[in-house]
Amino acid sequence: MAHDSGPAHVELLKLSRTSANTVTGQFRVVNDGQSELKLRISLFEGGREGDIRSLEANGIGLLDGIGGKLYMPLRTADGTCLCTALGAEGLPPGASLDVYAVFPAPPAAVKRVTVTLPLTVPMQDVPIGDGPLRALPDQKDPASVSLAPPRILTVAGVAQGDDQSVDDDGDNRAVRLSSDVLFALNKADLTPQADKLLRGVAQQVDSSRGSTVKIDGYTDSSGNDAINRPLSERRAKAVADRLKRLVTRTGVTFQTAGHGSADPVASNDSESGRRKNRRVTASFTMPPPPPTTAGGQPYRWTPGKPASSRTAAFTAPEAKSLQVEVNSLHRDQSGLTTFVWTLRNNGKSQADVGSAFELDLQYHDMMTPTSQSADGISVLDTASGVWYYPLRASSEECVCASLIRSDAKKVLDPGESVTYSGVYRLPAEARTVDIDFPWSGHEGLRLKGVAVN
Repeated sequence: MAHDSGPAHVELLKLSRTSANTVTGQFRVVNDGQSELKLRISLFEGGREGDIRSLEANGIGLLDGIGGKLYMPLRTADGTCLCTALGAEGLPPGASLDVYAVFPAPPAAVKRVTVTLPLTVPMQDVPIGDGPLRALPDQKDPASVSLAPPRILTVAGVAQGDDQSVDDDGDNRAVRLSSDVLFALNKADLTPQADKLLRGVAQQVDSSRGSTVKIDGYTDSSGNDAINRPLSERRAKAVADRLKRLVTRTGVTFQTAGHGSADPVASNDSESGRRKNRRVTASFTMPPPPPTTAGGQPYRWTPGKPASSRTAAFTAPEAKSLQVEVNSLHRDQSGLTTFVWTLRNNGKSQADVGSAFELDLQYHDMMTPTSQSADGISVLDTASGVWYYPLRASSEECVCASLIRSDAKKVLDPGESVTYSGVYRLPAEARTVDIDFPWSGHEGLRLKGVAVN
């Protein structure tokens, strides 16, 4: 746990389908330090739907990587969580506390999940067992209470490339194609370079189950929409006409629209941002991920210094005393890749990293929906030239280290370290990646040639 009053860790005791509609998880929080561990709000759900006052373990989730869903603890009709109420007491040094949470059950075909816990490295590739669990103190039986509708969040991924970018929300996919590659300046005739991009989109449409593909054209803010809107409409139609010939699946219909400079995805104040805004977007039902063969083992906590495969220091002058250690970059059987890394302060003064790693408009051409998280740490698939960012739930909370929490470890004294993580949806064929660490809106550190296991 990246807990301010740590060190501490969490152990999974059991995860079991306790009924046709519920899965129950039991966990143990262990205080490994020499001072009291103040749990209180350590396991509450963040994001726009979280409650900073919560003393419940309502932030634990079950992540189905294939379905793109995050299953959150059930609540009663009056809003009480079917999970442990942590209260205001602290955990003494060396002590532990068992906690539970009852979740809506994923589909029966889902046999393994990633367990996400606030301040804690995700637990990858966890099998869902069967049968009853021993009851913990104050554990509520979901069959004995009136339940509120289950909270099942959609998990979205963002990938950014020069030629194309992809936005996935678990149910739908939007492929943003650069107009600079598809068309000549102010033209609506497809270039020879467009063919490769559109063939790739057509293959994805063929793999999806939906019957409708929406094609939307956009421009940057240069000029005026009296010219931009008709141009964007003609470009959308040109892409749709080409995809109709490339898609082999029957029963697919295409809808086209041009929006001119509306709905920018980046700032129009920079050339890189304007390039991203000049685009044609193809939206359709998200195809199922291809089969993935996981290799190696997920990250496991062990006492002492975590094992590392790579070590590098920051190049940013303000962070020159900080060092990154790569602990694990593991793709599980669902296709999700979890990156675990340790940040170490080798300097002689404190280091505050609260907002250092978040998405920044100046550096990423994107703004973070929730400040002080590690959502700006991006992974480059060197084969395709596409950057991938951590997954984000529909609550807007990043599936990565969240440092906005008051009890998150974000200030490192000299000699201290903390272990953070993030979850990414990388392509199945990605084997070697570069990892970029921003530092307060500037370049901080680039690790090249990191192997995905």
